[in-house]
Amino acid sequence: MVRIAVVEDDLSVQNLIKRLLSTEGYSVGTFSTAESLISAVIDYGEEFDLLILDVMLPGINGIEACAFLRERGVDVPVLMLTALSEEEDKVEGLDSGADDYLTKPFGVKEFLARVRALLRRKERLRKVKGGVEFTPLGVIVGGREVKLTRREREILKLLVDNAGKVVTKEEILLKVWGGISNSRVVDVHVKHLRDKLGGKIKTIWGVGYSFEVE
Repeated sequence: MVRIAVVEDDLSVQNLIKRLLSTEGYSVGTFSTAESLISAVIDYGEEFDLLILDVMLPGINGIEACAFLRERGVDVPVLMLTALSEEEDKVEGLDSGADDYLTKPFGVKEFLARVRALLRRKERLRKVKGGVEFTPLGVIVGGREVKLTRREREILKLLVDNAGKVVTKEEILLKVWGGISNSRVVDVHVKHLRDKLGGKIKTIWGVGYSFEVE
């Protein structure tokens, strides 16, 4: 089922959006602050197919949250919702990494059409590199879908994005664990990846790992 996160501090608007999306058959997670969304995605590995972000939020605003998630490699489509309608406001939102921008008040039909368009775009742009296609739950390799844990998926994505190059254990630790761990945990996760994928990851002894390009 498609999962959509809605970040909106106005509970009446939040409930309206949730009701609209739930009626369309989407699974909806609601958040009142950007911090709570960031924690769910970054700290707990929750995965969504679309993020709907209000701009004017307490604490970290929607634009800051979008930029923060993009910097950490979160490539989920983002739809910005805001009462700010000036051109420079829209430009700022899009430049932060948002995929679309809708001003309040908005029509129900237009809102749902934009949601469908972003979900279709996400489906078309699912990453395919080196024979690996990333999906919300894992990867497709050789026509076979393989489910991965969040850490396994992040490691594989890092290796695939740098296909043919050596990625050091230190870089993996920094990008995937934030540097708080030791290299042994990387070895264990890579072994699990190899067991699931049947190879493709080459060990560069004493340095790190490399994803083999076919």
